[in-house]
Amino acid sequence: MGKFVNLVKNEYIKLMLKASTWVMLIILLIASVGLSAMALIGQKQYESYSVSETEDLIENYQSEINYLKDVKTEGWEQEVEYNQYLIDNAIENDWRINAAGTMFEIKYHAAEYGIADAEQLVSSIDNAIKNMDWKTYFQTAIELSEKVPVLIDNSDGTITLYQYCLDNSVAPYDKNWKYSVALQLESAKSQLKVFEEQRASGQQVDTEEMETLEENIKKYEYRLENNIEFDISENNNWTDGVFNFWSVFSTSSMLVSFIGVIVIIAAGGIVSGEFSTGTIKFLMINPVKRWKILTSKYFTAITFGYLAMIAAYIISILSTMIFFGADHLGASFTEVSGNTVKEIPGFLYVAQLYLLNSVNFIVMGSLAFAISSLFRSSALAIGISVMALFGGNTITLILSQLQFDWARYLIFSNLDISSIAEGNSMFAGQTVTGALAVIAVHMVIFLLTAWDGFNKREI
Repeated sequence: MGKFVNLVKNEYIKLMLKASTWVMLIILLIASVGLSAMALIGQKQYESYSVSETEDLIENYQSEINYLKDVKTEGWEQEVEYNQYLIDNAIENDWRINAAGTMFEIKYHAAEYGIADAEQLVSSIDNAIKNMDWKTYFQTAIELSEKVPVLIDNSDGTITLYQYCLDNSVAPYDKNWKYSVALQLESAKSQLKVFEEQRASGQQVDTEEMETLEENIKKYEYRLENNIEFDISENNNWTDGVFNFWSVFSTSSMLVSFIGVIVIIAAGGIVSGEFSTGTIKFLMINPVKRWKILTSKYFTAITFGYLAMIAAYIISILSTMIFFGADHLGASFTEVSGNTVKEIPGFLYVAQLYLLNSVNFIVMGSLAFAISSLFRSSALAIGISVMALFGGNTITLILSQLQFDWARYLIFSNLDISSIAEGNSMFAGQTVTGALAVIAVHMVIFLLTAWDGFNKREI
């Protein structure tokens, strides 16, 4: 055991003496910090876009008015008054737009709905909008839905949402997490109801989407029942326009792809480099078996990748805290397993993302190691492996689109374990167990090839 440790120590010393190793590590450091900086730039751009979006909404109201005045379709005066009201009160896409719609519907069609106190209702809703008094409007809407169901559409769970807000004093604004979750809950329920009605009528429905809706409903109900303000499952990708510590830190798992390049370079040169420079003779002089020398080199290449991954993980935490603060550090990632909602601590969840992505660099590093042992060219080993690392997904996509089902047994088709676990693989029926089996077979082939090439090579 002591000899093996010394061999590994020797390999690490040689690896760290290479200028290319330090160049790659410095690039990894820059990338780890740069990812957070890019997210911050994205946040600034998104915020400016949000402001312009509000301005665009007002412009759309004005454009609608101009169009109505130009074409003068039937009832255009009423539509102009409605849009002008939205402009005058700076109404965006919140509860007030529904309130304004209800108010003008009553104002112009009270007789059709049989509403006797129309003037009083219009005045009450108008005051509620101008005073931001959502409680008065919600109560009015609930009462109207009972008296005049055709006036208030509850097919999307609107009235249920209004009642929840009143019962729990939940203000209906986007920054209120309870309202956002309750809104998503009712939306998911209404969508699921539509699917169920379609299936009951004999129509074909997307079962995967139905399962997703059912899982989301359980998660939303769980959060409301357990007062969970922040869920990482809805904050794990800043490219979706969500900018906070967890959305940026979760996205940092993409750095593992770059670490894959580092592992490939290390593994691709760790054997062939010894033979090309002649330093392998000094190793063979020692009374150490060849398999130990080969194993120490492989162990060094792979563990170096994991050390780089740990460094990227820690640096990403620190850089993300610097750029986005440290809010909700104790947050969890919620997921549905069977009929149970489970919470995974946030840092453990991201660590799992890193580990799942590391499967890619283990396999590609092993490929580079095998080629390095079989041939005398580090460039060949590194070139082929890097192309496989970044081109594998493209090859898999093309083959899946051409409906070549045999492609599911290629190594590239089985490396994205997380997607396969979520049922998002490119080939139907693919399982994690099957993917791991395919990976295991390829790994055995790679390592046997490395052993054969190294053992039979002349010094």
